[in-house]
Amino acid sequence: MKQDIIYPPVKWTPPPKPVYKANFDAALFEHVGLAGLGVVLRDSGGNVIAALSEKIKLPQTVELAEALAARRAVIFAAELSIFKVMVEGDCLRVIQALNGQGSCLTMFGHVVEETRRLGSCLELCSFHHVKREGNKLAHSLARRAVLSANVDVWVEELPEDLDAVFQGDFAM
Repeated sequence: MKQDIIYPPVKWTPPPKPVYKANFDAALFEHVGLAGLGVVLRDSGGNVIAALSEKIKLPQTVELAEALAARRAVIFAAELSIFKVMVEGDCLRVIQALNGQGSCLTMFGHVVEETRRLGSCLELCSFHHVKREGNKLAHSLARRAVLSANVDVWVEELPEDLDAVFQGDFAM
């Protein structure tokens, strides 16, 4: 008799104090030759510090788009004077490359190496993988990019249409 294993749902988890968490994601819109980058920065209480939705030209691969989103997350944290950050995304290959040592010999390696360099300028910058279910808000921001100007930024708030995603994404 085989028993089904039931796993608890994956939710966003807060970083330890005084660290912030930057979740990132990318979405591809091949039919219009665009991609969207989404980044959300939250504190240890789960409060949104800032969020970003950016439209870019379609990269060659999904991994390159995800690497560009990771780089944007690190840059966004630095722009907001956040110097202790956990950067979290759902593309395992990109996270493994960011945590690797030495040269990154992938098609997105140049972006990975730049992201590592940018992260090394912060007091603390670490890269972590999360399953897609724990990254819904960043995914929604990335998907929203195709509908907006080149870059939309929200400080200490989110667009109203993402409030339900925020509430469902948060587990404390």
